[in-house]
Amino acid sequence: MKIRFDEEKCVGCYACYTACIAAHHSPEEEDAKSHRVIQKVVKEDFQKNICVGCIHCGLCMEKCPKGAIYKEAQYGLILVEKEKCAGCGVCQSVCPKGVIHFDAEGRMEKCDGCIGRLYEGRQPACVRVCCVGAIESKLPVL
Repeated sequence: MKIRFDEEKCVGCYACYTACIAAHHSPEEEDAKSHRVIQKVVKEDFQKNICVGCIHCGLCMEKCPKGAIYKEAQYGLILVEKEKCAGCGVCQSVCPKGVIHFDAEGRMEKCDGCIGRLYEGRQPACVRVCCVGAIESKLPVL
C-alpha cells in the first residue's frame, strides 16, 4: 500500500478531508468534494468519525473491465483515465475502503495521491496535515 491509514489513530479532526478539497479544487468551485470519505466507527460503546481515503491497493484497477484504471510509473499510484470509464461501478463495488465515487457525468473519481504535489517534491496534502500520524505515505518525496 502506498498510503497507510490507521483508523485507531484518527481523531476525526477533518484536517485531511479539507486539505484534500483545497489541494484539488479552487475556492470558487461550488461542487468541490474531498476524495476522502467520512465514516462512523463504533467500538466498545465509543463512537467517532474517521476520514478514510484511498490506500492505492489496486483492486479497482484489477477489476475494471474497460482498463480505465492504471498504475502510474514513477510512484506506483493507482490513477484513472476518466475518458475510458464507462461508469459501470465495478471499481466502487470492490473498493475495500469505500472511497470511490462518480462525477456528474457518471465517471469514476478517486484519490490521485496528490500526484502533482509529489512531482513538485511535496507530500500528499492529507499526509502533510495529519498531526496525529494516522495517515502515512510510503511514497518518496523527490
